[in-house]
Amino acid sequence: MTNEATTYDAAIVGAGPAGLAAARELSSRGARVVILDEQARPGGQIMRQRPAEFAEDGWLSGGLYRKLKALLREVESLRELDWSMSTTVLGVADADGDEGFVLTAVRADESLTFRAKTVLCCNGCYERPAVFPGAVKPGVMGAGAVQTLLKSQKIVAGDAIFFAGAHPFQLLVAAQIAQAGGRIAGVAFAQSRLRVLSILKEPWLLVSHWRVFATAFGNLVRLRRAGVPLYFGYAMKEAIGANRVETVILQPVDSGGRARTRAPTKRVDADLLAMSYAFEASSELARQVGAQSRWSELSGGWVATHSQLMESSVPGLFVAGEVTGVAGADASLVEGCLAGLGMAVALGSIDAEEAARCAAPHRRRLRNLLRFAQYLARLAAVPAQLFETMAGASAVVCRCEGVTRADIAEALAGNAQISTANSLKLFTRAGMGLCQGRLCYANAAAQMAAQRGARVETLGPFQAQWPARPVSIASLIAAGDEDCVASRTTKIRKPCR
Repeated sequence: MTNEATTYDAAIVGAGPAGLAAARELSSRGARVVILDEQARPGGQIMRQRPAEFAEDGWLSGGLYRKLKALLREVESLRELDWSMSTTVLGVADADGDEGFVLTAVRADESLTFRAKTVLCCNGCYERPAVFPGAVKPGVMGAGAVQTLLKSQKIVAGDAIFFAGAHPFQLLVAAQIAQAGGRIAGVAFAQSRLRVLSILKEPWLLVSHWRVFATAFGNLVRLRRAGVPLYFGYAMKEAIGANRVETVILQPVDSGGRARTRAPTKRVDADLLAMSYAFEASSELARQVGAQSRWSELSGGWVATHSQLMESSVPGLFVAGEVTGVAGADASLVEGCLAGLGMAVALGSIDAEEAARCAAPHRRRLRNLLRFAQYLARLAAVPAQLFETMAGASAVVCRCEGVTRADIAEALAGNAQISTANSLKLFTRAGMGLCQGRLCYANAAAQMAAQRGARVETLGPFQAQWPARPVSIASLIAAGDEDCVASRTTKIRKPCR
């Protein structure tokens, strides 16, 4: 038995700044919109909300969050929007014989189907894990995961937390942990102190983005007052401990990321290691539909290409936010506004001339934001040889399948026909686990490129396939029995039986 799903004008995958901005733009022009997100409440990672039952004072205080919080509250109050939270989108496909798209999703082991004339993919980014001895021990986490626990549940993830990486994001999370009463064992940057301070040579950045730097300086002061040691020019060497992380060993590295063998290592006691080396764009869903992408090491790997109004190479499929390149919440918000205008044109709500006029101020703002993001990306770039320096032969690259660097090296040495990332995946099973390569692609491709003397962009991405996220057998059975239909908010008009 098949039920006909409600057809929306627009389906937005992701309730972060980009998705919220697009929803506001579309709703103001009379479009019927549904927003789908894996989290229980909207806001994305930047505005991660705690459960509604939690009483909370001073949520996300500070000037950096003011505009984003206002957007969130405005969109939450729009009665004409449909919300489907705690919903994982598994795939997007062209509607057979009809215009638009069909989205398959799952919520609490129930299969859902949505139909929409246009779709916006703005499902963010994720942290790139570092590969080094001990990286898979309990107690090793991404800095973003540590922040998620703090924001969503007010949980400090460890008793003594050490941060290591190359991105200034770790300073923000460390300061938030310290403010919440947690103990920071130290923060290590792979870059030298002079490299980090090179920002002072760009006065236009200091003036145009003074709020960002004021916040960063405040975080630094807060950490120093708490007696937190800061290490520059140090990277992870090993995490050791019996059943979980107990000690972090740091190795000194030069500007290119190579080990300085004559300099001593440092040992720091910590029960939790938070990593922050790089971010990867979550472009899998858009690529699954056939959207074109390009490789950008600084912007987050395989990022979706788009028009000036954020339409991908697939007509009717739009992209915005970190999917197009990791550039921060403000840039995501502006791209969401542009995507909303582009979708309104596709729906016939406005003409191209009006859209261009409305988009002009957003585009000026975006150019400024992207200029800053590109500089920050260069500043936070992982030194060229750093990942190679950190990784040992036995270090695990693919956690889902237990594939090590030695396994990949052996496969490459023994088979010259392995010439693409997909062929490496077939021969080694790296990328075939639950995460479908999100956590191992960058490191596996980098190792292959180095061993083959090639560039990562020539290897291609892992093939993006349905389902885009892990799904239970129960959900697949339900989807096979009948086409479950999502209607308004989180209600299902005709549930699976």
